[in-house]
Amino acid sequence: MALRNSKPLTFKAVGLSDTVDGTNTFPGAMQQLVNLIPAQDTASCWVPRPAAVQISAFPGFTTPGFVSASLVIGNIEYGMIASGLHAGKDQPYAYNLATSTFLTVSGITAANVPTSPATSGNWVPPIMAVVGTRIVVCHPGFPGGATKFGWFDISSFSYTGSTTTNGTTTLASAVNLLTSGVQPGQVITKADVPAGTTIVSIAVGGLSAIMSAAATGSTTSATTIAGGTAAAPQWGAGDTNIYNLPSVPVSVVQFNGRAYYAVGNGVAWSDSLLACNRTNADQAIVFGNGLPVTALGALPLSSPITGGIIQAVLAFQGISALQQITGDQATTNLAVNVLNVATGTLAPLSIAPTNFGLAFVSPEGLRVVTFAGQVSDPIGDSGKGVTIPFLYASYPSRICAAANADVLRISVQNGYLPSTPFQEYWYDVTRKIWSGPHNFPASLIQPWQGTFVVHPAGIPGTTWKSDVQASSATTYTENGVPLQFAHQTSLLPDNQEMHENALVESAAALAMPGGYTLTVTAVDENDNNLNTTTLQTSGSLTVWGAFTWGGTVWSGAQSALRQYRIPWTAPLVYKQASQILQGSCVPGLKIGNSYFRYQQLGYLLGTPYVYAPVPPSPFILDLSTLDSTDVLQ
Repeated sequence: MALRNSKPLTFKAVGLSDTVDGTNTFPGAMQQLVNLIPAQDTASCWVPRPAAVQISAFPGFTTPGFVSASLVIGNIEYGMIASGLHAGKDQPYAYNLATSTFLTVSGITAANVPTSPATSGNWVPPIMAVVGTRIVVCHPGFPGGATKFGWFDISSFSYTGSTTTNGTTTLASAVNLLTSGVQPGQVITKADVPAGTTIVSIAVGGLSAIMSAAATGSTTSATTIAGGTAAAPQWGAGDTNIYNLPSVPVSVVQFNGRAYYAVGNGVAWSDSLLACNRTNADQAIVFGNGLPVTALGALPLSSPITGGIIQAVLAFQGISALQQITGDQATTNLAVNVLNVATGTLAPLSIAPTNFGLAFVSPEGLRVVTFAGQVSDPIGDSGKGVTIPFLYASYPSRICAAANADVLRISVQNGYLPSTPFQEYWYDVTRKIWSGPHNFPASLIQPWQGTFVVHPAGIPGTTWKSDVQASSATTYTENGVPLQFAHQTSLLPDNQEMHENALVESAAALAMPGGYTLTVTAVDENDNNLNTTTLQTSGSLTVWGAFTWGGTVWSGAQSALRQYRIPWTAPLVYKQASQILQGSCVPGLKIGNSYFRYQQLGYLLGTPYVYAPVPPSPFILDLSTLDSTDVLQ
């Protein structure tokens, strides 16, 4: 028998939202999409995300700890990790992601590596950039003075000639060392020069250089000066040659082949393709507002042909201003303009190039500087997506982000929740929807090929690969723990008739493998449990190692997406409610629409308080006015 006064409702899960009420936001807003990502084949369908897989635990390193910096160039990840090689210092490393091998990095000494940063709380994060044939490392642990930043040399450079030493640290040459390509940090091989001695600086004109150690004799003899290679990087640290930087830089970015360094309330830049050379004192801009530059970002061109070329440097001055630098000193078209919105970021590691502009997390949420140089409104505010975790970040400077293909991933410690958990949120650039929170947040993350290289928060001394789409190699066990998902609707849209509702009939479109159990829960506005039930499929899940290869279907019998009736064990009576689907992440699982038929009950809202009518105002009866004909009622 059909329900009286019943109405159908189809709920299509579109994306994650901060909203507390589905009535006041986009249709299909979700409270939770934990460890779920959009299905590639069907809109509003959700599938489990692949688990991250550990690819290295830094074998051969002495007590590897917190990874403070990471940059992937091609198949090589360059980074800095706290280790016991030099106590209290970060160790440079280079890891071949394609072959799962560490490259030997030469030139590391206790004097040329930075002090390791704190692993919690706000910090100034190290920043890396590739400029010419060097990967530059800006790190707050460098002491300053003659050592302000570091670098990996992969130039394959080699110079052979005759030089003169006189028992001091001066190396003289009849040939211009600068024009020959000699750079600070390169290793000198000469009969009377101690092994491992490097070039510290080169004089104007290039006819002499300062060495890191004094010569043991005074000779004119054959000399080789060499850099590192891609297969065997050479580590070095120092300052820009000829004209030094005024202080330890907090950030670096490549623009027009130059290294742009954030120093004080300005930006200084190197010679083209020479990150360690500043030939002229005027290779700098000081911003007139006096605000310090706290981060740098590179805005690429939007053209599909020249999209890899950088069209502007964005200098972030905290959260107060964004300066845009275009042109180049050499072409006399260098220009600086303040962008149109007084905003910025306290999260340098959140600055990430995407295919729709340069993204960053501002105090208002995720924003993007478009290819036209315009700052977008916050993406996801007012319940249109996710902003609350970013607004209430416990330590904004620890937020990190990276984009690859059409996914932007942002990790944050969410101070809005009582337990302040570390969480990760994914923004699907194509669909313009959010998912999460995912429970494997990163302290550092980098794009690599079609996936991501992750250093997870709370698991020091490890490197992981984290895919965004499932494949035949996908696993759903992460760090030894099976992945679990949660699919929770927002409070279902109000019927706007001030009636209580009763629900006994509902269904969900699901694809579940054999032997699978899914839990369904309904809660009211106060998160009170209205009812909990389960759905089960027949058969059994295939267990790895418990079958003959080729003799069964991996993940068990597959199921098509179909509607399952939700077997509630009692009617749900509510004004507004939310449905939660929970279970294990397994291959073949897919979650589609939810269907409800609810009955409008014939009474007003339930009252969570006691109705107490206001008593009438007191009055006084004057008995002296009565006579024998008056009757008191």
